[in-house]
Amino acid sequence: MRSVRHALLTGVRRLSAATAAGAVLITAPVTGADADDCDQACQIDWAWSAQRQNALPRTAFYDAPDPLPWAPSGTLIRAEATSEYVVRDKPVKAVRVLYHSRTSRGGDVAASGVVLVPQDRPRPAGGWKVVVDAHGASGIATGCAPSLMRDLYHGDQMVRFLEQGYAVVAPDYAGLGTTGRPELVNKTAEAEDIAGAVRSAHQAVPGLSGHWVLWGHSQGGGAALGFAERQLTRPVPGYRGTVVTSPAADLPALAAHVATTVPYGGFAPLLAQGAAYSDPKIDVTRLLTPVAQARLDSAGNGCLGVATAVYGDLTGPALTRPGYSSDPRFTRYLRDNSLGRQRVAGPVLFLQGGADTVTPQAINAKVAAELRRNGSHVTYRVYDGLEHDTYGAVTGIDDGAMDDILAWVRDRWRSGGCAASSHTSDGRRRSDQSPVRCG
Repeated sequence: MRSVRHALLTGVRRLSAATAAGAVLITAPVTGADADDCDQACQIDWAWSAQRQNALPRTAFYDAPDPLPWAPSGTLIRAEATSEYVVRDKPVKAVRVLYHSRTSRGGDVAASGVVLVPQDRPRPAGGWKVVVDAHGASGIATGCAPSLMRDLYHGDQMVRFLEQGYAVVAPDYAGLGTTGRPELVNKTAEAEDIAGAVRSAHQAVPGLSGHWVLWGHSQGGGAALGFAERQLTRPVPGYRGTVVTSPAADLPALAAHVATTVPYGGFAPLLAQGAAYSDPKIDVTRLLTPVAQARLDSAGNGCLGVATAVYGDLTGPALTRPGYSSDPRFTRYLRDNSLGRQRVAGPVLFLQGGADTVTPQAINAKVAAELRRNGSHVTYRVYDGLEHDTYGAVTGIDDGAMDDILAWVRDRWRSGGCAASSHTSDGRRRSDQSPVRCG
């Protein structure tokens, strides 16, 4: 079960569990899940245990008024301060936000998120510069919202921005945290959640700068590119560019890849169910085998680590039916929500792990090239030897490239944001600071 254990760790970070005596960092599996004799049942038990230990109680804060009175996207419903999060053995103060967003069909919906500002330092003149964090895949259950995880799902990376003096705005995506059905990898819905989070954060937390940079990893990388598409026609003020790391961008290619690659089978049912949440006419029974369908309740109520363990033994024809690659509505959903075909608002820093087995370099190199062909200003870099971002297991693209990410974000303010870039579109360092096209 080594391959299943490796994938399990991609969805379960090192856990920060609060006790009466303080914060305890759990770095060892709680049931011996690192043992060679830990079978699939053992892996599932461990994943559930890890998820429960990292979970925060869902309170009435996340319950939107019913019925939800209409308001513009980004309108704040409520906010609350909290010190429940623990990152690197230290409590992290934050403000949760509940705000109006929009579904892919334009319906008014509540979404949640969290805002963090640097601690123990004065607010700078002009306010805290903002990094908006679009998170990677966490699952499709209500409890899979990063704001409902004690470690914020990848709070150690958020802290890197805080240490440099940036505030962090992190949307959960509607249906995670809030009730409802998350429209997984729907670029329109997730772009709306990002836009709404930016607006609501400024209402909830005084002292934020009007300028901001967007960062997204994996699913969040696709969401970030989707927002950058939206930004050309429906701009949100203050935007200075986007960083994406190993984004889920070419969805038909990725859907085929994860369904036939051990141990990533758990992504296929999540894609199928998330697509059906967005388009109820998509019939999951046409996409998944009866065996895979029977496990949806368990996987759908757990988060990514649980789904990975539940589907760890299924791949190919044991996992998906022919409709997974041929059903017209599902394939249209994947195609319509892919990125690269349309121009995006730049500049964009596109970082890819050379050893990525979830979103392979061969797929994303084509996406980056397509973005450049359609006129987008994109810097594309490959980091040899870096994986997707195997949380708690090995160094992935986010941690491995973080120094470069921080430098690029810092340059967005030094150069006036979209007005200039220090890199060419093929990723080489520029020798001058002449203006470049960013739209």
